[in-house]
Amino acid sequence: TTNDDDDARKRRRVAPTNDGWRTFDDSLLARLDAACEPRAKIAAFDLDDTLQKTKSGAKAFAARADDFTTLNEHVPRVLRALHDDGYKICIFSNQGGVKGALDGKRATSVRARLALLATTLETPFQFYGATQMRENDVKKYRKGEIGMWRKMVAEHNGGVAPDLKASFFVGDAAGRAQDHSAVDKEFAENVGVRFFVPEQMFVEGEAWK
Repeated sequence: TTNDDDDARKRRRVAPTNDGWRTFDDSLLARLDAACEPRAKIAAFDLDDTLQKTKSGAKAFAARADDFTTLNEHVPRVLRALHDDGYKICIFSNQGGVKGALDGKRATSVRARLALLATTLETPFQFYGATQMRENDVKKYRKGEIGMWRKMVAEHNGGVAPDLKASFFVGDAAGRAQDHSAVDKEFAENVGVRFFVPEQMFVEGEAWK
């Protein structure tokens, strides 16, 4: 029946998966760590070439899950320090290669990557991956739109409003000559938080202070 079909579609749009993973709107992968408690201060990060890089030099979308490592040796220490300083760690990443196949090979690889990252960081975090583009991205999850941020605030921060002045976003797509785009900088600007590139956070020091 029509009602049964509607119910089935709703279940697909908000489907619980293993290890805290959920999917939303056929266009968002989310890892909701039960240990990641609501906080007003949000330390938000891009994933590819910000927290993780490939050991082989391959592009992230084409790499195996076990090819990934942290950007450098400072990443785990910095994220632990942020958590201890009262920040909630969130990762907002464009993962357009997944598209609508939220249980497909690309999505499985993303989940495996994040499992490895969680083991390395030993710090609670939430992950949001926007999987659709253009007209298929009906909820505007893809950066530089801020649908992923809005989802986190509305449904996954326990009703705690973020302190935008204290919060920040770190990403490598800053519109510099060597960058593939400026979507990370645009995302931070559209949310209304400070923006840093990875070098400021993981090489030059504690940029958030």
